[in-house]
Amino acid sequence: SWSGLAWEYGMVVDRESNLINGYRIAWDKAFDSLQGKDCAVIARNADARYDADCHALHLPYLGIEHRVDVRNREVFRVGPEGDVPVGTTAGVLMLHYLLQAVKHPLSGQMISFREVRGVSGYYPAFVKRAILPLQGAFAGREEALQAAGARLGGVMAPFGDTAITLHVFPLVPITYVLWRGDGEMPSSATILFDANISHYLPGEDIVLAASFGTYALMKSIKQSG
Repeated sequence: SWSGLAWEYGMVVDRESNLINGYRIAWDKAFDSLQGKDCAVIARNADARYDADCHALHLPYLGIEHRVDVRNREVFRVGPEGDVPVGTTAGVLMLHYLLQAVKHPLSGQMISFREVRGVSGYYPAFVKRAILPLQGAFAGREEALQAAGARLGGVMAPFGDTAITLHVFPLVPITYVLWRGDGEMPSSATILFDANISHYLPGEDIVLAASFGTYALMKSIKQSG
């Protein structure tokens, strides 16, 4: 019935509204935290760059320079045609990376999401937002994954039948892996992380970073035609 559909739609709108509000609150809290911290130290810990004159942090996100304006509480994508404000969700991810990162070397050891400490409750969201879209877009299309990754500055990795590593942030390499199917097994995908990723991002943001990498790969292949 129409009333039933209207109720369901209202529930969806409410959930989306609550999610958006949640990220706006997280944005405000993150900027509040930045105000009282030494941004030069944050920059060193996150492999970012601090511009003291502008009170801004510069960091690459998926290969593109971004600027976090601490004084005016804004985040921009930096480009040849000027700075473009980023969405709240991506901005929160960048802010959390800057606040979370500690000066700790990457391990060089890649692990699965299930092996990351303290994130088991996020596994269903990880599969839904990152793994399934990756598999849906690139299953049986290993060369397309390679091409999409190369356009994002990714490098080939020795996993599965094809794998590409993207640096979502300087200290957050994420590896996207495909296996070809055969007569008995369907094609599949997985995503791997450096074993020290929890030094740079909290659990929920690991899901977000992985999913944004997947979406960037999908967008890259669409733009290529």
